[in-house]
Amino acid sequence: MKKTILWCVLCLFGITFVAAAAAPRGNLKIAGSTTVLPLSQIWAEAFMKKHPQVSVSVTGGGSGVGLSSLLNGTCDIANSSREAKAKEIASARQRNIKLTAFKCAKDGLAIVVHPSNNVKNLTMAQIKDIYSGKIRTWDQVGGDSKADIVVVGRDSASGTYGFFQEAVLGGAAYRSDMLSQATNAAVAQTVAQSKSAIGYVGMAYAWDMSEKGKLKVISVSRQKGQPGILPTDENVANGSYPLFRYLYMYTAGKPSGLAKDFIDFCLSSEGQSLVSKSGYMPVK
Repeated sequence: MKKTILWCVLCLFGITFVAAAAAPRGNLKIAGSTTVLPLSQIWAEAFMKKHPQVSVSVTGGGSGVGLSSLLNGTCDIANSSREAKAKEIASARQRNIKLTAFKCAKDGLAIVVHPSNNVKNLTMAQIKDIYSGKIRTWDQVGGDSKADIVVVGRDSASGTYGFFQEAVLGGAAYRSDMLSQATNAAVAQTVAQSKSAIGYVGMAYAWDMSEKGKLKVISVSRQKGQPGILPTDENVANGSYPLFRYLYMYTAGKPSGLAKDFIDFCLSSEGQSLVSKSGYMPVK
C-alpha cells in the first residue's frame, strides 16, 4: 500500500515537472505596423496573463521598420498592415531567409474629415484625384467651402501608405504637398485640428475619434452613382466596403518556440475573439 502511494506521488510529481518544463517562457520581441500595434498589445497582455513566465514587448515604427528589424534579427515577429514588398522578399532571400506570413485580422481603412465638413461621401475616383493633386478645393467635390484641401497621409515607412497608394492611386505618386504622419493617431489628430483636412486611418482609430466628436467618417462609393459604404464591421466582413485589407504577422522562416506559441494563440478562437474588441475583424 505504501509503495502504491509513493508511486502515485512520484507520478504526480513527474507530470507536474514535465508540464512546468513545457510551459512557455522567455522573451518575445514584436515590432512594426502602428495599425496592428493596439491589437498586438491586447494579445500580448492576454498571452502573458496565461503564461506569467513570458515577457512580450511590442513596439511600432511602421510595417517597413518591423520587416527590416525581423531580417536584422532584432525582433521575433514583424507586424505589417500590408504584404511584404518584392524588395523585402528579395532582401530576405539574400540572407537565406524565407518570410512566412500569417493573416491575423481584417481592417477597413476609413476616410476622415473634420466634423464641420459637410461632405458625406466620396467616390474612389474623387479620393484618387484629391491625393494625386487633380482636385484641390472642397467645392470641387460638393463641399460648401472653396478652401484648399489639406491632404494628410502616412509616411513611406508605413504599410498603410503602401496599401492606400496601390488601392486608391493605382501605384501613382502622392501629391507633393501631402502632410505625412508617422502614425494613425497623428493623422487623426492632424485632421481633427484642421477644418479643411482629409486623411485616411484604420477604422478602429476613426470610429474612436468619431465617437468623441473629433472626426467625421465619410462613406465611399466604388463608382459615381453607386451608394456610399461606411467602414463598419459588417461591411468589411462582407467585402462591400472598397478599402479593405488583411493585417499580417511575419516570421523569418517557419516559426518555432515562443514565436510559434504566440502566433498559435493569436489565431486561436480565444485570440480571434479579442480582435473585435480592438475594433478590427477576425480572420476566423
